[in-house]
Amino acid sequence: MLRKLTIGVMLFALLLMGAFTVLAQDENILLYPITTDPSHLNMFTNDEIANSTVLNQIYEGLLDLDPGTGELVPQLAESYDVAINDEGQQVFTFHLRQGVLFHNIAGVELEDRELTADDVLWNFMVALNADPDISEPTLASNMRFVVGAEEYTTAMQEMLDAGDEVPLIMDDMDVPGLQVIDDYTFEITLRTPDRLFLVNGMPNITSPEAYEKLGEDFNNTPVGTGPFQFVEWLRQDRVVLEANPDYYIEGLPMVDGIRFINYGDENTALLDYREGNLDFLFSFPSGQRTAIMNEFPDDFHENAGTHIRYWGFNMVDGQLAEEPLVRQAFAYALDRETAWNVFSEGSRFPATLGFLPPSAPASTPSMTYQYDLDKAAELLTEAGYPNGEGLPTINIYLLESISDEAQVVVWQEALESLGISINFVIEDGSTYWDNIRTEKADIFQNGWNAGIPEPAEVFDYLILNGEGSMRWDDPDVDALLTQARLEIDPVAREALYQQVHDIVMEEMIVIPSAYSKIAWLQKSYIEGFEPGGMGIHHANLAIVTKSQ
Repeated sequence: MLRKLTIGVMLFALLLMGAFTVLAQDENILLYPITTDPSHLNMFTNDEIANSTVLNQIYEGLLDLDPGTGELVPQLAESYDVAINDEGQQVFTFHLRQGVLFHNIAGVELEDRELTADDVLWNFMVALNADPDISEPTLASNMRFVVGAEEYTTAMQEMLDAGDEVPLIMDDMDVPGLQVIDDYTFEITLRTPDRLFLVNGMPNITSPEAYEKLGEDFNNTPVGTGPFQFVEWLRQDRVVLEANPDYYIEGLPMVDGIRFINYGDENTALLDYREGNLDFLFSFPSGQRTAIMNEFPDDFHENAGTHIRYWGFNMVDGQLAEEPLVRQAFAYALDRETAWNVFSEGSRFPATLGFLPPSAPASTPSMTYQYDLDKAAELLTEAGYPNGEGLPTINIYLLESISDEAQVVVWQEALESLGISINFVIEDGSTYWDNIRTEKADIFQNGWNAGIPEPAEVFDYLILNGEGSMRWDDPDVDALLTQARLEIDPVAREALYQQVHDIVMEEMIVIPSAYSKIAWLQKSYIEGFEPGGMGIHHANLAIVTKSQ
């Protein structure tokens, strides 16, 4: 009798497990492939697309950019006012949505989940923190025109330089340009009008209480207000989000959750897409683009993007930092047309113009570099290195995940034909980003998503004040960029950016390689996926439906 009872219990358990399996399969979950595991999930220190792919579904700011149009749309602020005060300062008054709740996720018990203006102020103050382990420096840079912001970050930087422990927020020093008016009204005052502040000057918002309670675990446990909330992260495997049951927009999100599935190689992801185990495919195996377009003609989609792929020169302590003619020779030796249109089957637009996406103002510099090995050889001779003689071995750093691109092979053959000795150093993401900012690297492979077709979206991040990986800092160029950011007249502004672009390309601190095409597959039952030109990771997955 006991044996029969045991067998019966086991059968019941198996049936129950089967029921749970069916339920899991029947859930309306987006199956979304990623090729790079996030390095962390901390929004304050995020500067990577892999992290943003996940975080953009969890966190929100006061305003957002519509990925399709690039226009500002309300998010946590349902409206805002703009005024110029008697001192000529620009004042933004944000009216927050009432009743917005921070996520209620396992392991984080919040006493007060409702978003208020005090929470917004706390996030802005953390974004101004000068310690790179706490906050990404570009956040503070984009807020530099806030009244009192520069003084605050300077005082904090002085503490860092002196070796003192830096607090998360300096309680003894205010930032007058950030003010709480009441529970649902927040005011920001800029010392001078900044036309781009609403685009890139405002951080996303997290729960201060969650940040304090989680401590270091905040790097792995994001708590926001967005349409999806965090469930789990199994490194090198998957990140799972579920629909936020308390989301303030009725009817959103339109699916039950997202499973970001990490694939070690593109062929495995393609196989899973074929077998119906993925709803999307964003990265195609090398040499198979045309075949994939032919195999899935109804699933294939393509948009022009604002991402730039480039080769950067180490302009501080690299071996070519003082060799402008050699840098120009390297630029003439890159056959972009063959690399991207022939071997890569048109996966990107060859960057035959300059360092800005073609849709941006001032995108055509006065000096461009078409493929010309004879010109490259002439420049090497003029620089004192005929046939590459006397030139030291040049260390070129490559990120492992894109080290097999056709542009690498094509460029290598051309450089070696000129007598240039090169050494490719291939590293994964755990060391690459640090090492390309050291004397180890002479040249490195990199990319940047401009977000919108705006010169400042490239120059302010990669050129201004030496903040980019090239670490090139020119005071005259910095002055032009600052003036351009504040210039209201579009004609005068474009002329300023044109000057900067001309200088950058003449100095040849960076070799543009390709402008992006946003291409992907999506199943016929998926609707509402609209990445626009800003990139796949900006798509609002809350409005995506899955009708399978």
